[in-house]
Formats: sequence, C-alpha cells, structure tokens
Amino acid sequence: MDLVHRLNEAEIAEALAGQAAEERVADCQPCAAEFAAWKGLGGSLRQDLESRADKPAYFWTRQQARIRERLVPRAAARWAAAAIFALILLAVGLIQQGVTPKMEMARTAPAVPAAQVARAESDDDTLLEDIQASLERELPASLAPAAVLVEEMASASKQGKQAKEN
Repeated sequence: MDLVHRLNEAEIAEALAGQAAEERVADCQPCAAEFAAWKGLGGSLRQDLESRADKPAYFWTRQQARIRERLVPRAAARWAAAAIFALILLAVGLIQQGVTPKMEMARTAPAVPAAQVARAESDDDTLLEDIQASLERELPASLAPAAVLVEEMASASKQGKQAKEN
C-alpha cells in the first residue's frame, strides 16, 4: 500500500514562502490543490491591499502636509512664549528700577527738623486720646441718631400696649 504523506500547515506555509517544501507539494495531489488555493488567496489579498494603498499623488501630498503641521510648533505658541518672555524681562527691569530710586532718596533725604518731630508726636497723642474716648463710649457717635429713634419707637410701643390694656 502506498502511503501519501500530507503536508501540515507549517509545511504549506514554508512552501508559500518559497522554501524547500515546494518539492513535496508537487508529489501530493491534495497538497498541491490546497497549496494552489492558499497561493491564490495570498495573491488576491496582495492585490486588494495594493489597490487600497494605491492613492493619488494629491492624497499623499495632503498626508505629508498634515504630518508637517503636527511636527512644526504653531506660530501662536511661539508668539505666546515670546510675549511671556518679554513680560518677564519688563517686570525684572521695573523691579530693579523701582528699588534703586527709593534707596537713593532714603540716603539723600534731608533730616527732619525737631519742630516737625514734636508736632508729629503731639498729633499721635491726640489721635490716641480720640481712640480712647471712642472706646469708652457705649455707642459709637455715628449710631447716636439711630439710638434716639429706637428709644422713641420703644416708648411708642409701650404707650400703645398701655392704651390697649385700658
């Protein structure tokens, strides 16, 4: 009895790849038919993929432009970075110039006369006395008119209650 050895899937894959199993495919009729079917399927799959990938030139030009847009930083981002940098430099410059004149003025300011110092001390004492007087009052001076109205309303309501009782 003549045994025919059938190829397994790995051997068919080797034959499709063009390796040595192709000789064995020729010896086996069912293997040759299966090999031809796989080869036809591979060919039609290749044609389908090539036809899908075969795009007109304008398509590929657009794709390249889109990729370049993503890779190149946007102009707005560059302008924003430049504006922030300019603001930082301006702030540093203003801070440095703002501190320097004050220090020079403090060094070059004339001494305060003793009469002004005495007047300032008496103004301070007057202010402290006014604060103490405000703290000792039960009611702030600004609320005094409101307090009079509240007292009048309270006395009117008491008189109204007494009139109802009589």
